[in-house]
Amino acid sequence: MVLGPQLLGGCRAPAPKEEPAQPFVFRSLNLRQRDPSGRPLWELSSPEARYDLSRRVAQARDLRGVIYAKGQPLYRITASNGTVINDGEVVQLEGPTRLQRVGPKPLLVSASRVRWYPKQERMEIDRRPRASQGDLRLTAQRARFWIQQDKLELLGRPVLERTGVSGMTLTVSSADWFPGTGQLLGRGPVRGERRLPGKGLQTLSSPALTGNSLTQVIDLQSPVQLLDPGRKARLDARQTRIQLADERISSPHPFTARLDQSLLTGIGFEVLGPIQTLVIPQACRLNQPTDALRADRCSWNWKTNQVEATGHVEFRRTAFQQVTKAQRLTGLVSKQGQAVFSSPGSRVQTRMTLPPARNRPQTKERKAPPISL
Repeated sequence: MVLGPQLLGGCRAPAPKEEPAQPFVFRSLNLRQRDPSGRPLWELSSPEARYDLSRRVAQARDLRGVIYAKGQPLYRITASNGTVINDGEVVQLEGPTRLQRVGPKPLLVSASRVRWYPKQERMEIDRRPRASQGDLRLTAQRARFWIQQDKLELLGRPVLERTGVSGMTLTVSSADWFPGTGQLLGRGPVRGERRLPGKGLQTLSSPALTGNSLTQVIDLQSPVQLLDPGRKARLDARQTRIQLADERISSPHPFTARLDQSLLTGIGFEVLGPIQTLVIPQACRLNQPTDALRADRCSWNWKTNQVEATGHVEFRRTAFQQVTKAQRLTGLVSKQGQAVFSSPGSRVQTRMTLPPARNRPQTKERKAPPISL
């Protein structure tokens, strides 16, 4: 019996399978890149790494790195784990990852994942990155860092706030932050919130903002609107500045404010957060249903509801066409937003027109009506 070649071939032993190449395990990983002048651009190191020669992929732990500018350290990088692809073409940092700018007021960016493209000098940061400089903090859904420009792009409705203070938070649609100069550019719409003691909430809106994280100054672009629903209050203003360090909101431009039934106008205003006071430094005007007041300067403490008008004060009351003039009047604001003024210890000139005697009831003593507003 003769076996055909097909049957003979079927009796051959199967070829042995090739064993996959085992990755190399290194005691340490050190990657460096220099510019044409020989100055360091960046470096990355790890105490232990596994390298897959066929895929040109290295996996490392406890990564440490430095990014240089003109040969000098600019940013330091730390990450718990990392993957280096194509010998440094792409570096993915995972776990707690920190990017810290070197300097007296360092910027710190923290995230759980960063994808770094060294040749493009670009980092993609996702999973709710957080950037802070001093006591200022910006959070966003994702961010992009351009190393050569020293520019951090915050995307996905970034929120700006000052830590340690129950003050205001500002939300924008996107923002550019330049850590070296502190310059901050926020694209709107801008929405701000400030929580008051209890359950009160003030909100503000603006089309855009600019600012500086080093000086802690934010400029809101016109028009600016501030709402306080609990007090039925609304303020409409032009360009407005927020000084975060001392919780001051101010503008040198004319504004209009409504407090329930009262209308307040002036040239410029200051909202002083720590002492809870609103100051109108020039051309203060207060109009109510039956009264009106004008003065060089006014102030209102919304915690105590005390008000003060100073400098060429003139109060007009519709009843009896009463006109009162003084250098200073003080008073209190009622729950309805109306003020009642008095002038203890100061000279007051009052003029009023009374109806004819035949239309007035006969009384033994006539008393002037109180100065109320």
